[in-house]
Amino acid sequence: MDRKSFIAMIIVALIIILMPYYNEYILGIKPKDITKSDSLQTENVVSEKRSDSLVTSSPTKMSAIDVPSDEKPLPVRDVVADSVEKLISINTDKYSVIVSNKGGGQLVHFKLLEYKTVDSAYVELINDKIKNGLDITFQDIDGNWLQLANYNFIYDGATSYQLHDSNDVTLSFSLSLNGATIRKIFTFYGSNYHFDMAITFDHPEKLLLNRSYQLVWKNGIPSTEKYVEDDYRYNTAYAYMADELEDYSISDEGPAKREEFSGKADWIAIRNKYFVVAINQMGADVSDGVFFSGYGLKKDDILYKYYDAGYNVKSGHTDRFRAYVGPLDYRELEKYDNNLDVLIMSDGWSLFRPISRYLILPVLEWMHSFIPNYGLVIILFSIIVKLVLFPLTKHSYESTKRMQKMQPLMNQIKEKYKNDPQRQQKEMMKLYQEHGNPMSGCLPMLLQMPLLFALYQVFKSTIQLRGAMFIPGWIPDLSTSENLFTLPFHLPFYGNEFNLLPIIMAATMFFQSKMTMQDPKQKQMLYFMPIFMLVLFNRFPSGLNLYYTLFNVLTIIQQKYIHVDEKEKQPQTAPVKSKKKK
Repeated sequence: MDRKSFIAMIIVALIIILMPYYNEYILGIKPKDITKSDSLQTENVVSEKRSDSLVTSSPTKMSAIDVPSDEKPLPVRDVVADSVEKLISINTDKYSVIVSNKGGGQLVHFKLLEYKTVDSAYVELINDKIKNGLDITFQDIDGNWLQLANYNFIYDGATSYQLHDSNDVTLSFSLSLNGATIRKIFTFYGSNYHFDMAITFDHPEKLLLNRSYQLVWKNGIPSTEKYVEDDYRYNTAYAYMADELEDYSISDEGPAKREEFSGKADWIAIRNKYFVVAINQMGADVSDGVFFSGYGLKKDDILYKYYDAGYNVKSGHTDRFRAYVGPLDYRELEKYDNNLDVLIMSDGWSLFRPISRYLILPVLEWMHSFIPNYGLVIILFSIIVKLVLFPLTKHSYESTKRMQKMQPLMNQIKEKYKNDPQRQQKEMMKLYQEHGNPMSGCLPMLLQMPLLFALYQVFKSTIQLRGAMFIPGWIPDLSTSENLFTLPFHLPFYGNEFNLLPIIMAATMFFQSKMTMQDPKQKQMLYFMPIFMLVLFNRFPSGLNLYYTLFNVLTIIQQKYIHVDEKEKQPQTAPVKSKKKK
């Protein structure tokens, strides 16, 4: 492999691919083979551990919002509530939700009917084991912390609804405490992933200390993917304020430091790899900033993250909020005109995000509109990219050839003027003017870098490829690795998964490098880079491996074509006829 190609591969491998996985591979964190079913069992254990730790901790660590975690309500005077819990089911074409009168609309289940897990179950964003979801918490006028999730609100409506298209349904809950009445009205829609909330405190001065309360989404959202460790790597809380995205991340075990952000927030959100819960305040601004806190628990080297994200609210007559519970799909998020779509591919380099978002992803989706298999789409896309980049590739190859021809002349100049650097530089410039600057061959490679960055972003985190099958039994999901079978042991960095595509990709890289290798001294690189990329790509999405494999194959074909074309252009010298002696 020539030096320029080697440098290009290092740039591609290290900058594009290795940096986002720095913690996993450089720091030596062992990858785990944990499936969704394993994660549910783990979350049950983890939730119990968190519950125990909250009870025994100091008051500042008792919960994410510094309130008691006791399930029993604190003593309150004049309670008018329902004696039993009631469950209301709402079914649409997009989701199925179960709402309880407990807490005045507490979410018990929220299943997304257009998305499934590796176990073929519908994606569930509410996990009753970790008790995540919406709640209202406040201090009463006596200074006691109260949680509305501890009270059964009065509800007199139906217990089952079926919504289609533009249909909607409104649920009304009420509760009386200390002479004040709390009303919560929810509106669910048949054609959207969001629901609206209207919260009213009648006579708040009788109940709320400083007329303030907290609307909080507790304990984040559960993992929904096969590889729990990878899913939790994306697990982060956000606030969008003054056109800036503020993030809050849990990085270690134990209670995370609470952070407050003053000012108006367009929305707050908690996400995993493919799904998000976002809450934004509607109408007049009555919030007194937002806050984040949480808790981290580690099991089997996986850090489970439980985020709390909420609004500090100064109670007005009626406070209105909208909650989005659904996929990180720009087609859905763009409906809300509040910049919620900035969360899509937010973990990569923002400089290349427009290329991913507005060029590559729309092209892939357009191709998928008439090619129903995303694997075939990736193959066709690889061919198109190679054809578009062919002039740059050819120019780079020709520049390499010029560099090889100039090398003896450059060595002569260096030797001749080794004691006169200025003269040496001047002679080098003359040589470049006559034969062309060999470094111009690097420009085509640099021009390809934005495309490669953008492609990597698309393949590793867009929901369009989630669950996209290519070949049944081999590549069932282009967004994850193939995992044909699991080894009974872990290999350092490589893991315990056997995947065929990375092996094919490494083999094509070997043959491609062998074709371009000029210096026998670089033979060790011929073997190092394919092995390096094999180890690196083994746990990467099969869609990304498929693209790079096809890219290598097409590069080999291009190199053969350029080599043949170069031979045909070389002048043919007629054989010299020897003169016969007389």
